[in-house]
Amino acid sequence: MFLIVFKIKRKQEGANTVERKDRTEHKQSEIASVPEKLVFPLSMQIGAPSNPVVEVGDKVKVGTLIAENQGMISANIHSSVSGEVVEITDHPTAKGEGPCIIIKNDYQDEEDAPLFTEGEKLDREQKLDIIGKAGIVGMGGATFPTNVKLNPPKDKEIDTIIINGAECEPYATADDRLMAEHAKELIEGIRVLLEIIPVKTVYIGIEDNMHDAADALKKELANEDVIKLVELPSMYPQGSEKTLIKNLLGREVPPGKLPADVGAVVTNVGTTFAIYQAVRHGKPMTSRLTTISGESIKNPKNLWVRIGTTIESLLEDCEGFESDPGKMIHGGPMMGSPLTSGRVPITKGTTHITFLNKADSAVPERSPCIRCSECLNVCPVSLQPIMISNAYESGDIEEAERLGALDCIDCGACSYICPSKIPILDNIQKAKKEIRSNKEGA
Repeated sequence: MFLIVFKIKRKQEGANTVERKDRTEHKQSEIASVPEKLVFPLSMQIGAPSNPVVEVGDKVKVGTLIAENQGMISANIHSSVSGEVVEITDHPTAKGEGPCIIIKNDYQDEEDAPLFTEGEKLDREQKLDIIGKAGIVGMGGATFPTNVKLNPPKDKEIDTIIINGAECEPYATADDRLMAEHAKELIEGIRVLLEIIPVKTVYIGIEDNMHDAADALKKELANEDVIKLVELPSMYPQGSEKTLIKNLLGREVPPGKLPADVGAVVTNVGTTFAIYQAVRHGKPMTSRLTTISGESIKNPKNLWVRIGTTIESLLEDCEGFESDPGKMIHGGPMMGSPLTSGRVPITKGTTHITFLNKADSAVPERSPCIRCSECLNVCPVSLQPIMISNAYESGDIEEAERLGALDCIDCGACSYICPSKIPILDNIQKAKKEIRSNKEGA
């Protein structure tokens, strides 16, 4: 008689990516130089593009409204410099060629009037209105209008706010530095959130490798009961909204549902800082902290960048390249999108720009699937990525949909872990596009 022992492997629901944060994680942020011309895409947010309210020849100030939202899922856009509108034309953006407002900087930095009179007492609705007027969107990359997120339907009972500081892309450190350098302002932004959504608990979720941020936040939270800091294991995609909710609250957001459906509201740390600036000081969203990094960059930095600044201007701040780049990415190598022009501007959702060297950006040779199931193991939303990929490649879009392609969060952990280098995420994204196209045409 033989005793057979099976070793059960616990589902990991994430990938241990190689971290490349060391060149910027302890660097104090700097203020980026401001170019002569700034480019403001009308599509800086999820939803409808903004509608220009200025014309060529108009003079603007820092904070002047230059494009207004078109409907609820859209956002206002403000000038980040004083100067003159010189063009409204198509221009390269992170989403491809698209309509943009181009402003010539006069370098006077004359400021427009604040969004409200300092010292004015504001009720909940007025605070939400100011957040909307300020053009604040999710700054972790999703760019969903924040005033809409903070005003869930009345039938949704929100009991927890989560501040997302889990910056899990390999090169990104802007949120880390924001928490380390502006912990006090971040906590004040959380207090604004509590004035809008009065819950009993707020969690700030960060990864356990963010030591500078943890030290600064612990100091500010020493006598705090409602706001709690939680250090989570460093694993990709820890910063995904659904993953964060599951790991902090033990709740799973059902497919097709939102955090509000399980009693939570999640905001990025950068978004929370922007809320503080808008509701406490009347400042619209005109700048953000962005990481410029990668092995090809001579002097990687975390930069406070005016919205509309082009990447080529930031390259000068970082002293250019020390080696020829193989790939430029808006975001990081896991979820970012490739760029082909340094004329692309920084927008509200630009967390970081990554420059990979030629070795890291080389396309690996694909081999047959070895049925290792690692893509199933790392999928944070419990899909069968290779099965969806296979369905797409065989032309069975209905099967891809049945397998849950639309529930994919595009984290790329499946492609990262695949030893056969199958373009699993690319196939799933193409499947999603076809599924949506079929639904629209039905």
